[in-house]
Amino acid sequence: MFKQPRWMIITFLFIPLLFIASATPTFAEEKHNDEGKVIFRYKTDFEDLYRFLGVNDEEYFELRKQKSIVEIAKERGISEDEVFRYFVGKQLDALETGYKKGDFDSRFVMDYCLQLKEDIKWEINVKKDQDGNLSTE
Repeated sequence: MFKQPRWMIITFLFIPLLFIASATPTFAEEKHNDEGKVIFRYKTDFEDLYRFLGVNDEEYFELRKQKSIVEIAKERGISEDEVFRYFVGKQLDALETGYKKGDFDSRFVMDYCLQLKEDIKWEINVKKDQDGNLSTE
């Protein structure tokens, strides 16, 4: 009959349990520790956006039911590049204001800027499809 040494049983049964037990408190701490987390959200100044697009608030919200911001702008003779630059300028102004107030550091600004292009492209091209879902097509 085959006999297994004790050390093999200890190795294969107790060592993995030790790793699981030692990792558990770390996960619990990470879940509940939001202290020092920087949250920044750019809030669109709709009054300024209406002026930029040449529409009033009622027109804007009616048009947005079927069209993207870029489509609305093109109808008014404003190119996609101009819309993109408008949104970039507004977001960079907001970041600069927050940075000067000390809300976050330059590392945060750089990380935020890495995603800025894709976020803005999505925001200006998104619209509702026939089912009411958001789509960029």
